[in-house]
Amino acid sequence: MKKLLSILLVIITFTSCDPSKRYMKEGDKQYLLGNNDGASNYYYNALLVRPDKEEAKQGLKKTGNVVLQGKFGQFSKHVVSNENQQAVMQYIACKKYYDKCKSVGVELEWPSMYDPIYEDIKNEYISKKYDSGLELMKSNKYEMAEAAFSEIALIDSTYKDATVLRVKSIVEPLYQHGQKMMEIENYKDAYRDFNKIVSLDATYKNAVALRADALAKASVGLGVLPVQNQTRTQGFDVRLYQQIIATLVQAKNPFLKVVDRSSLESMLREQQLGMSGIVDPESAAKAGKLIGLKYVLMTAISDLVYEDTGLLGDSLVAYEAYTETLPPAIPNGIPQTVTRFKKVHYMDSHQKRRLYYRVFYQLVSTQTAQVVASEVLTEEVADEMHNCTYAGNVNSLYPELPAKNTMPAKPTEFREQFNQVKRQLVSKEEMTQKVCKVISQKMMEDINVYLGK
Repeated sequence: MKKLLSILLVIITFTSCDPSKRYMKEGDKQYLLGNNDGASNYYYNALLVRPDKEEAKQGLKKTGNVVLQGKFGQFSKHVVSNENQQAVMQYIACKKYYDKCKSVGVELEWPSMYDPIYEDIKNEYISKKYDSGLELMKSNKYEMAEAAFSEIALIDSTYKDATVLRVKSIVEPLYQHGQKMMEIENYKDAYRDFNKIVSLDATYKNAVALRADALAKASVGLGVLPVQNQTRTQGFDVRLYQQIIATLVQAKNPFLKVVDRSSLESMLREQQLGMSGIVDPESAAKAGKLIGLKYVLMTAISDLVYEDTGLLGDSLVAYEAYTETLPPAIPNGIPQTVTRFKKVHYMDSHQKRRLYYRVFYQLVSTQTAQVVASEVLTEEVADEMHNCTYAGNVNSLYPELPAKNTMPAKPTEFREQFNQVKRQLVSKEEMTQKVCKVISQKMMEDINVYLGK
């Protein structure tokens, strides 16, 4: 009997000291208050004590899914804000939370739709961090470089053994990633990986050959047709065409192969074709496809206006202030002075030049014969000069008469007209160059999404 009582006492003591019940109670309380994060922590702790506690598993699954969804909400915000580092770290935090719950037997609902987004952001972030590490190595800043590679290792385990003391440990993960990118036909990222390897060790395995292969497969051929001039003014079409080619080349896009007029003519002759027959998107697509291009760029100048007024002179009205002394109001009094105004004319010599462009372009896909991008672009440049002269006292000159007893204002612009240093207006050539640059840059920004980089 005494032994039985001892056993019952031990059972009662053990039950009363079971912390899982307390954790469950607190978890339920926090759940009712809407604190899913706090509730999930209590349910998690209850499972650490009693891994078989079914109600704790149900509680953690219910609240944990809400918490995980909230964490991915923060990930989405970082993605939208282009905060790549924060997005990567937030995704890692989501994975840690998921694994934490899984370790106690609760598998949450993992939103797989975010995985490809994370992969893109992670690759971009690691690529920039890797470039930074290499630059630090080249500058002999080894401790900082080591820190950069250590951060990469926290994000991607393939870099776990990367160290500045062993170049191979840095290059090999890149080589493996480059091969993976080749397998999934992501040739641009593969090129970047192999290019970094070659810059660090040109003899490493077959990185040079793989880089060339990736570049060839990632490259986009763009044929740039001569600019069609639909105006009566000659010469501007050639200048615009030259600037379009220059802008495309200066972008230094390794994946873009620009084929200009002379190369196009040579390639078309080999196919027994002529450029004169390429007048619309359909014919451009057919010709481009035959010579191995992916896109063809067609451009036309629809409006072009150049104005130069020449040097003109206008006589304009102003008011000159002068002082007049009045006799004293009383005998032996003090004379009074007043300011009066007289109407005068001053000369305004002025000249204005203006250049206006209206350009239409079409980017044609040779695979589908569809216009994938088109826009009407306008740009204007103007320059104007005024030089005013007056034979009298300029400092006493006002553009208007006083209101009541208040002296009129003399605006800064009005005064500065008389102090202008004579200068030459921007030339027609300079205006053309500026307009062509702006239009070419706008065009490049529009079509860059198709050309890639």
